[in-house]
Amino acid sequence: MKVKAPGRVNIIGEHTDYNDGYVLPFAINRYVEVEIEDSEFYRFYSETLNECIELRELHKTGTWVDYIIGVIFSFENRGYKIPPISVKINSNLPIGGGLSSSAALEVATAFAISKKFGFDIPNFEMVNVAREAEMNFVGVKCGIMDQFVSIYSRKDFAIFLDTKTLDFKYIPLRLMGYEMYIINSKVKHELSFSEYNVRKEECEKILAVLGKRSFRELKRSDLNLLSGFLKKRAQHVIEENERVLSAVEQLIKGNFKKLGELLYESHESLRYLYEVSCDETDFIVEYLKAKEGILGARMIGGGFGGSVLVLAEVDRFGTIINSLIENYYEKFGIELEYYKIESSDGVSIL
Repeated sequence: MKVKAPGRVNIIGEHTDYNDGYVLPFAINRYVEVEIEDSEFYRFYSETLNECIELRELHKTGTWVDYIIGVIFSFENRGYKIPPISVKINSNLPIGGGLSSSAALEVATAFAISKKFGFDIPNFEMVNVAREAEMNFVGVKCGIMDQFVSIYSRKDFAIFLDTKTLDFKYIPLRLMGYEMYIINSKVKHELSFSEYNVRKEECEKILAVLGKRSFRELKRSDLNLLSGFLKKRAQHVIEENERVLSAVEQLIKGNFKKLGELLYESHESLRYLYEVSCDETDFIVEYLKAKEGILGARMIGGGFGGSVLVLAEVDRFGTIINSLIENYYEKFGIELEYYKIESSDGVSIL
């Protein structure tokens, strides 16, 4: 049984999905492929990493294999029995690039297992199987967006998702005259894992201080009751939700100039209010902001490295990227990677 699941780009709505907020992602044409076969013991092989891990009994390993083991435990917690399997993985999604390679791996694994063993599980429950693997086993306090998008996406559409109610709408992604690119900073700072969970805890503290159950109950006037970094975190979430609503409107209208401005605003907020950016992604965004034909750019993903999303006029990015690569290498000694991205359908059987 062989399955592929896509990574995702979140146009806007960063660090809002675990705060009952709005997000506007779409799946991209880069994938994790998972092939499952019967085996006498557990065997996990990554063609991408050229690494094989074999286990007689499942346990936490502290490696990429934990995303797969977490999925198996999620199924078993629901009463399903999974015999030892051999799992082969291939991917053209950059690891640590902020494109949700972990969720794609979880979703592809979950679908491959369910199809191979005949588990009759609806798509939404599959979202929970994959998410619980990351939350409860790997230990990342993630929201629901990444796994949801990897399953529900449609080509040529973004998903406007309300993570509080889980209502969603497909928003046409008509980029006529424009293109989207991903620039991988090629860095992932050690802070990324721990600080992500810290931000989640800070947001929980904000609700406790204000006596609220959800960030959706917060108003701008509530910011006056907060101070220091808690006020900054709350301000980001409130304003980022507003930006998502505006971005949906701009996509429908085809107003890409305004959409680009929202991307820059989002990056500034992530940099100065939520404080999850880093020198490398800040450099990329500031460099692009000064160039004609680049409408917007922002860091995407959890932060402290990863990738930058770029919205550009057709044929303008190619005249800029080589000089950015040179300047970035001169400053940081790192060679950038970049990809033109297109939308994609969600998980599928190969």
